[in-house]
Amino acid sequence: MRKHILLFLTIICSILIGLPASAQLDIRIKMFGVTCDSVKIQSFNWKKKSGTNLVRPYQNEVQFKEKNALKPGVYWLTTDTTHRGVILLSSSKQQMTITLCDTGLLFSKNPENTQHQEYNRMMRLYDQQLAVLDNEFRDAQKLPQYMLRSIVDSLTVRAQRIQQAREQYIQQLCAQNPKSLLASVIQLNRPMPELPPAYYGNPPMIQAFIMEHYFDNFPWNDPRVFNSPIAEDKLSYYCRELVYQWDRPELDTFVVKALEKAQANPESHLLFFDRLERDLGFYMSDYKVEHTYIKMLQHILRTRPDLEQVRKTYYEHELKTINKNVDGTQAANFRYLTPQGDTTTLYETQSEYMLLFLHNPSCSTCREVRRRMKQFAVLDAAIASGRFKVLTMYLENDRALWKHYLQSEAAANYLHGWNFDQSIEKEDLYETRTIPYMFLLDKDKRVIRKNILVNEIEVYIRQLGLVP
Repeated sequence: MRKHILLFLTIICSILIGLPASAQLDIRIKMFGVTCDSVKIQSFNWKKKSGTNLVRPYQNEVQFKEKNALKPGVYWLTTDTTHRGVILLSSSKQQMTITLCDTGLLFSKNPENTQHQEYNRMMRLYDQQLAVLDNEFRDAQKLPQYMLRSIVDSLTVRAQRIQQAREQYIQQLCAQNPKSLLASVIQLNRPMPELPPAYYGNPPMIQAFIMEHYFDNFPWNDPRVFNSPIAEDKLSYYCRELVYQWDRPELDTFVVKALEKAQANPESHLLFFDRLERDLGFYMSDYKVEHTYIKMLQHILRTRPDLEQVRKTYYEHELKTINKNVDGTQAANFRYLTPQGDTTTLYETQSEYMLLFLHNPSCSTCREVRRRMKQFAVLDAAIASGRFKVLTMYLENDRALWKHYLQSEAAANYLHGWNFDQSIEKEDLYETRTIPYMFLLDKDKRVIRKNILVNEIEVYIRQLGLVP
């Protein structure tokens, strides 16, 4: 009897193993009146390795049936290069039917996506109602002053009613869909609090308020929102238009506070850190802000003892690397060879102010920066005053290349050197992963500005009072 049972179980297991795996994703799209060559489901960052770009040739009914699950989040449905609408995928296993026609998308038996469409329609309606009031206000400004007050009061009351109706609708929809991706998307779209009137006309206070409240409505408990164009746009704006553009070390406190709020969910915490790091910390980023990245690294190493060892080692190395030669510290000393064949050091090179320019003569970016600097009349005037020097420093081991640079491209009013013993790189004195790298130094070789950009040089020269 026992042998029969074992044989039966073996046969069943063999059958189950031989069956094809069920699809994690099964989306059918019925096409009506739409002409195209291809139909796609795209994540917001599909061009990157982490993104998704599922493509099918045009048919009357297109099916996306995938064994591998799609990451939950917000996706675009695209024909050729035209975005037709968005799809909310709340879980990794999804099955739905969508009708695509000229008027948009229709979802069959998928309440969450249907309600998302209705939500978007209602938001447009409320915006249109407010726009009507705005136009009425503009027209009213043409009236005599004694008539304007009563009209403004009436418009204000009507605007408040529209805002209240919008808020009531949002709250009701979120209550009907608790813990859903839809509720999180709605929350993500909510604006930050209005700026208090007392802050008007005070840029530092305005910046601090915006930094403090920018993420007030971010749904940290739902990591799915990070896989959406809404979150990507919000985070990109935060990094590039706020942190990078304002570039004030005192605002770093608010970046750390935002990271602390993200700890509400461990996955969200790491996703948020990774997104900030991409713009503010990655050494090849055009939006890198080192003092902010230092605070971020200190935070993640302090608060996440559960980090994978590979992450922990990387963050520790990054912190050690970028914490060198920061603003206010004395730049590391090194020896170099002059064009005359003498050896000297950075500290022995006397100047009230100096621009230390780490470069490679054959580097195309370095060459472009040197070309632009030669066009700066303010820079030439500062050098001519005797109070400012530019010291270009070649880092590698090709004397012939350096000699050729001196003979063909080197600016006559700059100092030029070759770190002939390669101590800068061998002893890891400066971060040299990317060049050119420029430092503005004072007479004691203290760093006034680390990684000064070429378009900042003239600004700092004027701030230091080196030219009239």
